[in-house]
Amino acid sequence: MNYHRHVMNIRLLPLMLLVLLHPSPVVRAGSPAPFSKEAQGDWYVLAAHRGNKNIAADKWTGSRVSVTAERITWHDAEKADVPLLSSMCERVPAPPAAKKPFDPNELIGTVRGSLCPMQDVKLSARWKITDNGVLIVWVQVAEFKGNRNGTYSGASPADVLLTCQRKPVPAISAPDPVKDAGRFVGKWAVLAEFDDANSARTRPQGHVEFTASDFFKRTSFSPKGKPEQEGKWKLLPPQETRGRVDFHFKYGIEGNQGRSPSLYTFFGNDLLMVVYPEGGWAKDAVENQERRQPPTHFGSDGSRNMWILRRMPTTPK
Repeated sequence: MNYHRHVMNIRLLPLMLLVLLHPSPVVRAGSPAPFSKEAQGDWYVLAAHRGNKNIAADKWTGSRVSVTAERITWHDAEKADVPLLSSMCERVPAPPAAKKPFDPNELIGTVRGSLCPMQDVKLSARWKITDNGVLIVWVQVAEFKGNRNGTYSGASPADVLLTCQRKPVPAISAPDPVKDAGRFVGKWAVLAEFDDANSARTRPQGHVEFTASDFFKRTSFSPKGKPEQEGKWKLLPPQETRGRVDFHFKYGIEGNQGRSPSLYTFFGNDLLMVVYPEGGWAKDAVENQERRQPPTHFGSDGSRNMWILRRMPTTPK
């Protein structure tokens, strides 16, 4: 009997070493998995903000994010063996007497990947799924000291804010002002809205309506609700791979009202992204609105906001 036990222990030794070298996150008995079933599976990146910049804008839009019960991985299509980031997570228990609202999906994870300055460091993460079925994930990828701008923010270089949808992202459509003038018209659900690279303004029922000449940004489907933003719009010749649209805000931006020279991109016919400035103009452009320049980068930062819009189906009469 002792001989057989000795042989069994030898056979189990490699498995024991594997468990010691690659421990699983501590999931307390009865607690839910770090990522629930609705979050698990493959997602595709719409935007990824870090350090006040959409780092997915010119390279990684449409790249794949995979989520299991315990891990989130942002894959790099050019380097299959090295992800952009990967975090093995566990849930953070709510404090017994929290003074501030506690995010139910607050996690702690061991991060690694090409976007992480240090590998295998334990850092924070959190996630949510919006009313439009969009996954928003905040992952801390580096040590951070100071105050953050909101709970789901990509303003700091230490943070990555991923915005993803379930379906693969269609290829970029080359800007065509004549064709795009018709494609703008209609109602669009706001999948995500960024101000200072922060998604805190992404609200249920948010939508934008474009007529042939006017636009209205609303946060409710109530016909009595006043739009929080409205104005005129017109398309201009493209700026390289991005389309150009001039918004003329009657109200609703933090900086000077009036002309906001903006950029847009269609992904197929039914996914539209828009980046518009709300201030930060040079002194000579505050009064002389024709001197206001469009953004040079397709993302949100301290002076530029971003809409990610999906066309809403028309209601039959």
